[in-house]
Amino acid sequence: MILYILVTALTALVACFVNSAAVEKTNRVMAKSRQEAVNRILLVGIFLTLFALSALRIGIGNDYWIYRYNFLHIISGDTPVAYEVGFKVLVKVLQGLFGYDNFLVVFAFMAFVTCAFFIKGLFDNSDWFAMSFFLFMANGFYFMSFSNVRYYFAIAVCLYALKYLFGKNFGKFILWILFAAFFHKSVLLTIPVFLAAYYLKWNKKTLWFIPLSCAVLTLGKWGVRRLVFVFYPFYEGDLILDVESVSYVNIVKCFAILIFALIYYKKAVRGNPMAETLFNLNLFALIIYSFGYYIPETSRVCYYMVIGHVFLVPIVLRSIENRRQRLLFTGAILMCYGAYFLVFLVRSWDSTVMLLPYLTWLFD
Repeated sequence: MILYILVTALTALVACFVNSAAVEKTNRVMAKSRQEAVNRILLVGIFLTLFALSALRIGIGNDYWIYRYNFLHIISGDTPVAYEVGFKVLVKVLQGLFGYDNFLVVFAFMAFVTCAFFIKGLFDNSDWFAMSFFLFMANGFYFMSFSNVRYYFAIAVCLYALKYLFGKNFGKFILWILFAAFFHKSVLLTIPVFLAAYYLKWNKKTLWFIPLSCAVLTLGKWGVRRLVFVFYPFYEGDLILDVESVSYVNIVKCFAILIFALIYYKKAVRGNPMAETLFNLNLFALIIYSFGYYIPETSRVCYYMVIGHVFLVPIVLRSIENRRQRLLFTGAILMCYGAYFLVFLVRSWDSTVMLLPYLTWLFD
């Protein structure tokens, strides 16, 4: 646990010296190129730290050995494996190049590309990289990528692709999502959901969407579950995956961010396409967490939406003109997420999570 805290503290400290906003706003060529060089060096340092911790692990993550077991079936072809075609091809290529059952190479490669997309996505989409990076780490998104490597690779690609959504380059956004779907098809839901969040504008005519969505999720339980099982038929009846679970922590988190954004809605959100989209995604996640708790693996659906918190919270904070209020909210948010991170680390010892204790093959 101390190692995870040290890595988080070190990388978050380094992130404080990354300044993408300065590069965009300065008109002096020399100052701009100097900041760009500093940013590259610091980002590479952060990337290498996160990549090394992930690539050097062994047996970390609740499905680590399940993945290794399925790698063998992918190579032998003796048993069907419910992985997407892109990941199967990747496993075959890597094990063909580096040797049969060389699962460490597969995990290292996935760590490399996942960390790369995460860092690039955070840098490209945030004007306050340090805060976005801290929220990303404190939420546990990086550490949870030690499990469900296909899913978190899809999230990382989605995070990167957001810049094309916010830049109205919808074609590229969709292409990147389709690419990610070759590794985890759940990411396909982001195409309709994110586009809906982008175009949805709140007024008296659209407010009906909120109670209607709650009613559909409440009364349409059978239909929603049938739709989920079309894409994931093996979820149905599974003792671990097909369970009803209310995530009170995520409900509270989404609700708190909703209230925080509403307080400064006119200044921070309204008229800002990126902020409006992220605000809507947070609201969508809150509704699903609250009324769609019966959906198998609810968090897998909602994480695509709540990862936008890492951009929405800094946007709202930067919009607060009153310095005292801004410092107060910044301090409160840092403390709350710091406490959440500690709770996350404690839960990481659980046998259903298995992110701790950290083990490495380096000294094996």
